Amino acid sequence: MNLNQTIIYGMIFPLIFCSVGSLFARKGYVYFKTKKDKKRRCLAKTEGKIVSVSAMRMNRSSAYFYTYEYEVNHDILTIEINFGTTSRQFREGDQVEIWYDKSNPKYSYIDGYKEGILAAVVSLVAGIIAILIGLYVGMFVWFC
Repeated sequence: MNLNQTIIYGMIFPLIFCSVGSLFARKGYVYFKTKKDKKRRCLAKTEGKIVSVSAMRMNRSSAYFYTYEYEVNHDILTIEINFGTTSRQFREGDQVEIWYDKSNPKYSYIDGYKEGILAAVVSLVAGIIAILIGLYVGMFVWFC
């Protein structure tokens, strides 16, 4: 291999694989970290309601995204869940239990909400695999 090919295959490709892989792995990691952190920090409970349900069609199924609101200290807080689920668990107007952090009331979750974790797991695993492929290709080109 000449120097240009070595640089392309030994530096550029591994950097691309590792960069894309780190984006995917970070997305999956942040999902699991946030979920664990909310269970640990959100110790106050109140009643809330689902104010809207958005559906996004994907092939033969749909992903549902909920917006809920609740009151803390006479303030009405409205929260959109950005990580959807494939099963419709609530309808608009349903009453739900909300757990929130007293020091930061916007930091909350719906009690019993079952998120679709498949996307987070796939993202984390695909990211790790892409990083390992990038490292392997880089080491193979430079050391073999």
